[in-house]
Amino acid sequence: MTAIFRWILSRFRPRQLDDAECECREIRTLLIDPCAQDEPTGPAAAGYPVERIRKALARMQRAQTKAELLAFLGQEIELFDLHDIEKMNACFTRKVAFLPEHYRERLLGKVREQIFGAHHRLLLVARNGYEDGSPLHPAFPSYCAMVAAACTEKAREKDPRPLYLKYLLAAFTMFVLEEPAHPVGTPFPGGQIVDVWEGQYLCPVREQAGDVPFALCPYCPAVQSAIPTFPESRAAREESRRRECLANYWTNYKG
Repeated sequence: MTAIFRWILSRFRPRQLDDAECECREIRTLLIDPCAQDEPTGPAAAGYPVERIRKALARMQRAQTKAELLAFLGQEIELFDLHDIEKMNACFTRKVAFLPEHYRERLLGKVREQIFGAHHRLLLVARNGYEDGSPLHPAFPSYCAMVAAACTEKAREKDPRPLYLKYLLAAFTMFVLEEPAHPVGTPFPGGQIVDVWEGQYLCPVREQAGDVPFALCPYCPAVQSAIPTFPESRAAREESRRRECLANYWTNYKG
């Protein structure tokens, strides 16, 4: 009777998230939401109020081509130095200190690529000249409005400059380079990664940012993956495609 009673209770007891699920949710949110990556830093620095950021974003919003956007980003990024980039990386590193070492090191390697790699590429391209007159993605004005809203909200309690820097780097990656906000290979909880297949960037969590107001996901060129994107999945996809090509060859040419 006791066993039956316990079984009945287990069926009606509200389900609680275990530690692993909570950890996965926390890391997923941390990766999706740039605002969640900051630590308390105090009010905005003197001479750099949020009004200055909003005015800059209004100018950025007027960019029509990749070259115009890059010219703006090149000017804005000069307002930050390597110390700002290093602080951004150090902050994220502290946020994920609780993760298992094998996963943490893989994740941090890709985050460093996302931060330092984007910063280096932006400076290099901007200083060497960039003449791509391709039109920006139609979602770009919406992105600028979202960034302005995010920085305004952040300024209520923290210095918005670090957040603004994150969004500038992401704008370069997503709208100029047309690459995903998180580099290919970025591991998400559960083992799947950001991947690329036949010219299309794939993300395992692309459609899981609906409740995050200032997420990068809606503006990222990656699409929600409809196929597994585990690191070992690429070999399986390549083998499957090879078999399809062979079958097509024997059917249509040697059949």
